[in-house]
Formats: sequence, C-alpha cells, structure tokens
Amino acid sequence: MLLKKYLFNRFTDANFKASGKKYPEKRKFYVSLYWFTEYKNNTIYSNVGAMTAKDLISNDIPVLYPETTVTEALARLEETRLGFLPVVKGEEYIGMASEKMLLETSDAEQELGNLILSAPSVKSESHLFDVLNQMTQLSVDMMPVTTQDGHYLGSVDRKNLLKHISTICNTGQEGAVILLEMYPEDYSLSELARLVEDNNCKIMNLLTYPYSENGMLRISIKIDCVDASPVLRSLERFNYKIVCCYQQQGVIDETLRQRFNELMYYLEM
Repeated sequence: MLLKKYLFNRFTDANFKASGKKYPEKRKFYVSLYWFTEYKNNTIYSNVGAMTAKDLISNDIPVLYPETTVTEALARLEETRLGFLPVVKGEEYIGMASEKMLLETSDAEQELGNLILSAPSVKSESHLFDVLNQMTQLSVDMMPVTTQDGHYLGSVDRKNLLKHISTICNTGQEGAVILLEMYPEDYSLSELARLVEDNNCKIMNLLTYPYSENGMLRISIKIDCVDASPVLRSLERFNYKIVCCYQQQGVIDETLRQRFNELMYYLEM
C-alpha cells in the first residue's frame, strides 16, 4: 500500500511530470509499476510457487454441471471417493454438491441446477493456511479455487494440501523435535534461535499454539540435529519447561530423564 501511494504521488507530482517530458521512459516505468501493484491488490509479493491456492490445485478432481442429474453426480462422487464436487457452468463456479445433500434429494433425476447449492471457495491468491482453515471449518475434503470475479480455476484436495503442508513443516528433513511450554510473555523467538544455534544446530521449523485454559503456549521446534541433547541442556539452564523431545530413539520426556539420572546416581554409589 505504501509503495502504491509513493508511486501515485511520484507520477502525479508536477516536478516529476516536467522531468517526464525529458525522460518519457522513466515516467512510463513508474506508471506501469503503479498499475502492476494495483492489479496485484496492493502488493508486489505475489510470485510463482508461493504456496497460494492456485499452486495447490489438483488435476484429479472432476466437475459437475447444472444439467448433471443427482444419480450421475452420486456416481461421480463414488468414482472419485470424495464427499464433495464442484458444480460449474461454463467458466463460472456455481456451487458445491455434497454426497449427503444428494442422498437426501427425493428425485434422483433432478438436475443440480434446480437445487440450492452452497458455494464455498477460496481465491487464487489465498495462502495455504487460509485454504486449510476453510476446509477444516467446513469439514470438506476439497475446496474450489476461483478468480476475483468467480471464474472456476480448479480445486484443492486433502492429499495435495497435506503434501504442501509437509513441505512447509520440513517433515522430510532429518532432525529432532522439541516441545516447550511457557506463558506467552516469556516467549522469545530470538532467544530460542540463539540457544539452538549456540549448539551448532539450526531451527528448520517452529510452530506455536495455545495449549490450556490458563493461557499457556506450546512451542514445537524442529532442529536439523538428530541428537538434541546439547540443545536440551541449554534450554534447561535457562529454565525452559521441556514437555518432551522426539528423536530417532523415540520420546524422551522430563520424568524419564530424571528417573534415568537417579538410576545412574544410585549405580555409582
């Protein structure tokens, strides 16, 4: 938004207009960049492969049409093993037919165009997290993707969505996962990163989520080290509450670690 305002002020400024007569290409550049930002909804950060809805579209999801009958629609749902399918008229997205709704329709030869369809969708530039939220909230196994003016582009299914979430979470990277618990006011990303990196490890993924009614926050940290022991010791020195640590050997929680130390102390006596 700030860039767009700057560009607008720039090419409408009287002095710049005057210089534009001398350097027409320069003025043309600013004007073109302004309209580019306008077209991109006030942002220039849209690029290819940016985990937007259009990047998640699956080619395996067929469409239904207004003239498709209930019987035909149920057959397509059974073929695809999906609970929902999009209904499209030309390039326009009409709505979504669900298996439950179709089974409750008394006339099996009724055309979908005569039924009242809900029309949930996400825009092509919606982020992956927005797609995930919509599908979770509506409990659907696919989500239609449309342009700003309602043209149907395709649909996202659970399989493709999970694949991209796995990529974002770096699940293919070998390493340990540490789960911490703290109050939100005690959370400091910079400090956690420092403690991890001081032990020659890197944070590959970090997720936070509210855990309990008392306002506690849980932080899941994936690091690129298989052995998280040095990082755990550093976290303990700074009084972080470690809920558990997932390593190749399994799960090491605080209670088991204390019992192991007590056993070793007893054996050395």
